Amino acid sequence: MEFIDVGVVPPAEGLRAEREILESVERARCAGVHAGDTQTSLRGGEHLLIWEAAHPAVVLPRNGAADAWAYLEACAARDIPILRRESGGGAVVLGPGCLNYALILSLDARPALADVAGSYATLLGAVVDALAIPAVTIQSTDLALRNRKFAGHAQRRLRRTLLHHGTILYRFDLGLIDTLLPEPPGCPTWRGSRRHREFLTNVDVDRANLVARLQELLAVVVT
Repeated sequence: MEFIDVGVVPPAEGLRAEREILESVERARCAGVHAGDTQTSLRGGEHLLIWEAAHPAVVLPRNGAADAWAYLEACAARDIPILRRESGGGAVVLGPGCLNYALILSLDARPALADVAGSYATLLGAVVDALAIPAVTIQSTDLALRNRKFAGHAQRRLRRTLLHHGTILYRFDLGLIDTLLPEPPGCPTWRGSRRHREFLTNVDVDRANLVARLQELLAVVVT
């Protein structure tokens, strides 16, 4: 598995890096299967990407009306771009203090990950182990500390490749989220009726330590 730290970049650039690697790996894997190259079709081309948005942006799921997920006028007034990612899930606000990671994995080598619920359980469990933050719990597709969300996740499956990506809040301006996002159209049961600011929290781990801990996924997930 290859580790790539994209760094602190414009959010569109970080999302583009995820998309381009996902698509190129899928093309290579499908070509390898066609050519009988079992190394390419199985474990080849797996990646862990880490990046952070240099400025705030609202990122919407792959599908759905923008005005259902974001306050469009508030975004325009603050000159905050509205972007789309490759996966489903809900809208998020990215920016400084929110670390993004993406795992691009082979479904040929890891057929168990074809099951959505099972893949979240496996991969979120690996992330919890890598982060090594006491008292973290898995809640649906989120990670929580003291019953407040600090990390959210989403996935996309191509024929032979899985994108599993997440965001980790560590020094983020949480008040910005209430300004830019309405309450989501659908909420997980564990959230209850809490507004964004009541529901979210930052973890007390600096960026360098988060990056170092996420690199542990290279050893955990590859097995």
